[in-house]
Amino acid sequence: MKKYLIIGLFIIGSALLFSCDNFEGEQTVPAYIKVSGFNLVANPNYEFEQDENFLTSDISDVWIYVDNELLGAYALPKNGDSVTIPVLAKGRHAIDFRPGIKYNGMAATREYYRFYTFVTDTLDLIPGQITRIDKKDIMYNYTYAKFTFNYGFEDSFSHFENFTELGSTNNSQPNNFILITNDSVKYGNNCLAMYSTSKEDNYKIITKDSIICTNKNGIILELDYHSNIPFEVGLYGKSSLTNNHTVSVMRLKANEDKGWQKMYIILGKVWGQLSYNPFKIYFQPFNVNNVPNGYIHIDNLNLIHFPD
Repeated sequence: MKKYLIIGLFIIGSALLFSCDNFEGEQTVPAYIKVSGFNLVANPNYEFEQDENFLTSDISDVWIYVDNELLGAYALPKNGDSVTIPVLAKGRHAIDFRPGIKYNGMAATREYYRFYTFVTDTLDLIPGQITRIDKKDIMYNYTYAKFTFNYGFEDSFSHFENFTELGSTNNSQPNNFILITNDSVKYGNNCLAMYSTSKEDNYKIITKDSIICTNKNGIILELDYHSNIPFEVGLYGKSSLTNNHTVSVMRLKANEDKGWQKMYIILGKVWGQLSYNPFKIYFQPFNVNNVPNGYIHIDNLNLIHFPD
């Protein structure tokens, strides 16, 4: 009896997993689309330089729409292989290939990234046959993606400074500087660097320029980072006309073993706690394990938002 119960549950589970309610009809044999992923390329509408060092991304998924109807989101293999997607449809259909990312690096916040463009192809789907799709070129979507700043740290200007809090007695810590070391810098020649030798290194660095943005619904901080100690990303601004304070956005884990990683950090909900423009962005090391040579390297820092 138990044997048949297990088999029955397996059949039901399989039906739920592979069923597709998006298409009507009696088709039981799917057509297949084999997707290779995306290439992020320059958008000529932006006036700033977009070289290969700027065009970093971590596109984890492809979101598939068939005739403007969502089929699903499918993970792209990390090793660069293709993903094969079954589609219960046949004949000519408009297929959208939309790039997906993980906000805040979390699997639970996977979404189609609207600050990138997407590609639509008209495909002739044949049941039982595979249609292979080469890597698709996408770019930042000029209609939606408005850059407040983009720091590649290739110039000699320091965009950050030491943050001095009222009543603080520990503001003489070494602040940021531009690092020029081929062993540490992956994109271009320079990157932002913070260092720490113990948990007593309690300091923040903050943007020199204030940021004004009236659209709180979509503000994303993009950055590439490599570190052997955790660090915090936060905002500094006013909760009232006279009260300035800091608000933590998230704490990033050390990723020394993984190497450089791309992050897409949501700022909008946290910024809602600050009632007034302008605001600033800060970084703070957290050397909780007293690593003697703690470091944080940051590059390609972009603040992007929907149009005001």
